[in-house]
Amino acid sequence: MSTDTPIRSRENPLIKRAAAALSGREKGVLVLEGERLVDEARSAGHALDLVLVAENRPDLLRSHQGARVVDTQLLERVSGLDTSPGILALGPEPASARLEDFRIDRHFFLLVVAGIADPRNLGALARSAEAFQVSALAICGGGVNPWNPKALRGSMGSLLRLPIVRASDARTLSTALRLRGVRQVHAATRGGTDPETFDWQGPLALWLSGETGALDLDTHDFEGLTLRIAESVESLNVTVAGSLLLYCAQRRLRHGG
Repeated sequence: MSTDTPIRSRENPLIKRAAAALSGREKGVLVLEGERLVDEARSAGHALDLVLVAENRPDLLRSHQGARVVDTQLLERVSGLDTSPGILALGPEPASARLEDFRIDRHFFLLVVAGIADPRNLGALARSAEAFQVSALAICGGGVNPWNPKALRGSMGSLLRLPIVRASDARTLSTALRLRGVRQVHAATRGGTDPETFDWQGPLALWLSGETGALDLDTHDFEGLTLRIAESVESLNVTVAGSLLLYCAQRRLRHGG
């Protein structure tokens, strides 16, 4: 347990740093609030260089060596949540996985998200990606940062466990995948193959973008996938569509399809 005197001033340098990270003023910093996310980060091997624990949570102090004690009301005011969970941690953003380090074989299955701005959608997609055992999650420039606190909470730790490939733009990533012989498919609102009959054998990259399914790149050699829905419904939320496609992929692959 930490024997430090509790931090009680908002002018304390550690409190100022936490506030800056939560507001987005300090770049390249991973911000974690809540015992589960902090534990997930440590279990995944991510470095944490500051852990702040509320004075009224001695149970957390016992399990987080080196944590700094903070006045409970002060940590409440600093927290990015409506109700502070009593623990806040900072560390460097995890390094991105590199496409060239993956073994590209028939088992390789990459989920690519492009231009998804809602962190809650990204977090939910990451949960589905882990649940349905993708090889990695690739995120193209222009979308939400995978280390956005809302995305991290929505992922329930999946973003901390999955290999994350960061691509500067969609065209660069698509070209790199094409050069390595990866089939590329995208979710199409209309006109694509039914995912229940599609050949999901890899290596394969499934692209998801906004609810319209539009991608800002040349998809002439992409295969389209379309979920059959009522004509009165224009499209599905990207998280719902992506999760259904991942489920179809896993089921078909499990049965050799």
